[in-house]
Amino acid sequence: MAHLIDKDALVADIERRVKEYQSTGDDYWFPVIENLKNILSFLDDLEVKEVDLEKELDSMITPELKLHKALPSLFDVAKHFFELGLKAQKGE
Repeated sequence: MAHLIDKDALVADIERRVKEYQSTGDDYWFPVIENLKNILSFLDDLEVKEVDLEKELDSMITPELKLHKALPSLFDVAKHFFELGLKAQKGE
């Protein structure tokens, strides 16, 4: 099962490490610092998109399901959010 991480917390931790390694004044850390800065640049380019979970779930409950007071299957819910993730990756 995939776990989500807080982008802001990750960036803060990487920035803390960069400062820590820079403060040593040791050239040994230079390649590590540069790699961490490259990761920060990559993370800066990532778009974080908020999703209204309640709205998304409500959109899945069709009039027919409401009529029968039924809920979508777990498979349908998983498929919906998988497709939503694919759309987010494509920037839709």
